[in-house]
Amino acid sequence: MRGTQLRTTLLALALVAGLVACGDDSSDSASSDSKSADDSSAPAAEVIAVPADQPTIQEAVDVAEPGALILVSPGTYNEEVTVETDDLTIRGLDRNDVIIDGEFARENGIKVFSNGVAVENLSVRNHTGNGVFFTGDYGKGVTLSGYRASYVTAYNNGLYGIYAFSAEDGQIDHSYGSGHPDSAFYVGQCQDCNALLTDNVAENNMLGYSGTNSTGVTIVNSVWRNNRAGIVPNSLYTEAFGPNSGSTIVGNLVEDNNSSTAPESASFAVAFGNGIVIGGGSKIIVERNTVSKHKNAGIVVTDLPTSKDPADDKEKSFKPEGNQVRENVLSQNTFDLAYLTVNYASQPFGNCFEKNSFTSSFPEGIEKSMSCGAPVDTDLGDLSGILARITAGPPAVDYKTVAAPGPQENMAKAATAKAAGAKGPASVDLASITAPKG
Repeated sequence: MRGTQLRTTLLALALVAGLVACGDDSSDSASSDSKSADDSSAPAAEVIAVPADQPTIQEAVDVAEPGALILVSPGTYNEEVTVETDDLTIRGLDRNDVIIDGEFARENGIKVFSNGVAVENLSVRNHTGNGVFFTGDYGKGVTLSGYRASYVTAYNNGLYGIYAFSAEDGQIDHSYGSGHPDSAFYVGQCQDCNALLTDNVAENNMLGYSGTNSTGVTIVNSVWRNNRAGIVPNSLYTEAFGPNSGSTIVGNLVEDNNSSTAPESASFAVAFGNGIVIGGGSKIIVERNTVSKHKNAGIVVTDLPTSKDPADDKEKSFKPEGNQVRENVLSQNTFDLAYLTVNYASQPFGNCFEKNSFTSSFPEGIEKSMSCGAPVDTDLGDLSGILARITAGPPAVDYKTVAAPGPQENMAKAATAKAAGAKGPASVDLASITAPKG
């Protein structure tokens, strides 16, 4: 860090500590826990300034008590942060200039094992694994409870941007992800995820969103564009708690997910050129989204992909059942709406399409043969014809070479807002959400 910048930062941090200790009741954003942020009777949280009080983010985390605010000044921090203390808030003073850089040598930017931790207003880049990773004790069946990532920029990490695994009661909001060979945002392996993704942007990734075997995820009011595929909840035998079930996708803008410059994951190459893919999911609601300009399908319900079932070591897929696709606005897709079962009979299995604005579908007349309330055993005929019409993806791209994004919006009052931690997702009035304009 340059000397002038450091001296200025130290003076600013002294002022910040005083402001927070005096109990400023302002909140950083609507996404923060309002009860915690506005409770003037609560004692002021401990504030640890980096680098004024501790030279690195990790050293600040190591000495912090539960409930502390770790406030990070602008600079590039070449470290991998592990969090094992509950209820911390790690916040950058400037989202675009507080950068945790893995230098393509470290696995994760911030890895959180503890409950109630929030990561806010900073960037994570160039890690071999993930930007921000929330998880229970990986591989031992422990579930993390309470997490939040707000105003986080994640780019050019080797797997995921913001990754929640075996974690419940979470929120990812006002965040941006690009340059990931898996997905920008991921929520997986949770029986009762109770997770909210809102006001996010994903572009230039293999997948904008991927969630394997995650029940109860709400994805709203976000933008998914110029990825190889957009929103892809799926079911696989490689993780516990299959199938993916009971999630809601409402009010998203999903467009032009046909990128030839985004990195690729061979496991999901089949998803290329699709906007929203329900892959072996059940009871998922896809409603009031705007989906356009896809080389394959705007919205597709299918039993793909397959994975190896450890019970018999055979490749299998999950049957898509009871999914509802309603009131979406679709245009300029090769097929606006599509349904395909490869490993099961050509029947609806309770999946239905209703009141969508569209011009093309596979099979033709999809809203008549698969209307909501129709018999579940309707014979749809031979569906294999669509396979010959699918556009394959372009050659793979190295995630390290994807162009860095431009500046992203900072959270309000980053220097003065109280630490809020993560107490669970905000409530959302789904009925009030309309399909966005393309």
